Amino acid sequence: MQVASKGTPLTFCIAKWHGYVFAILFLLYGGLKIILGALDHNYDEMAVPFIFLLIGIILISVAFAYRDNRIWGWYGLVVVNSLVVILGLFGLSHVENYVLIFFSLAVLGALFAPTTRRSFFKGR
Repeated sequence: MQVASKGTPLTFCIAKWHGYVFAILFLLYGGLKIILGALDHNYDEMAVPFIFLLIGIILISVAFAYRDNRIWGWYGLVVVNSLVVILGLFGLSHVENYVLIFFSLAVLGALFAPTTRRSFFKGR
């Protein structure tokens, strides 16, 4: 399947936007926890929001690399979504893990689709 306007595969766009949304969620959670902790003068356990913020920065850089057709961006998204599936399987008692596993498996399918792989591995 091709997106008619730019000739970009639909599977490429699905994986790209999933990467953006996933990274933005980490950035928002970390940033808001830091701001709310500072406003409440609650400086206990401030390391966790900074870790979420750092993970969000790393994830957004991987998503931008994927958008720019850098091969390490593709590998980064494969690793991140594989980790989400593996870690989600450990907590199957929580309903939200089913949603994370479903979306990550769908994105892994999009990443390994022939049209997406062809756009990254053209001459290989």
